Amino acid sequence: MKVRVIASLVLALCFAVGSASASSISVYFAADGSDCDTTVPAPNSPVQAWILADLYGDAATGGITGAEFRVDGWPNTWFGAPTRNPAANIDVGNPFTGGTNIAFPSCQPAGTNGIVLLFTVNGFATSAPSNLVLKTTQHTVPSNPNFQCPLVTICDDVFTKVCVAGGEAFINGPPCNVAVTPASWSTVKSLYNN
Repeated sequence: MKVRVIASLVLALCFAVGSASASSISVYFAADGSDCDTTVPAPNSPVQAWILADLYGDAATGGITGAEFRVDGWPNTWFGAPTRNPAANIDVGNPFTGGTNIAFPSCQPAGTNGIVLLFTVNGFATSAPSNLVLKTTQHTVPSNPNFQCPLVTICDDVFTKVCVAGGEAFINGPPCNVAVTPASWSTVKSLYNN
């Protein structure tokens, strides 16, 4: 009995640690994914955001050919014009109203900071609410009922779907911490070479 409990705890810990450094889709307020909180100082203010796929720690690290997700929390009274990455050839739906599918004609590898641009959002805030949270989650009507999650399709011949984490961004709320892509040992060693 004790062995089962210990084995279960070890297994749960491994899954928890493994999922801490997995790919995700989130809203950012900097094109390089370095800022996940912003301030809208007053009504009638412009808002610019980027929806990015952070690729690291799982099968999506090699790049993606598409994504499916939605972003909850964008106020209905705000104007928001999501514009897909120019490299994409298809986008269906709207990230803020039900969800979207975006597809690329070729593999989109992660840049040096581990991200792939999905959408740029130019918006206009008609109000200045406090503690607004933008949360990335599954499409309202997932294309595959077996994937009840935000997802990406990886760069393979069969368009394998991979569930990813949904991030959070904050407007007029607390600051947030941006995850850092884990560095390889060779990258860390190179910092100390003369």
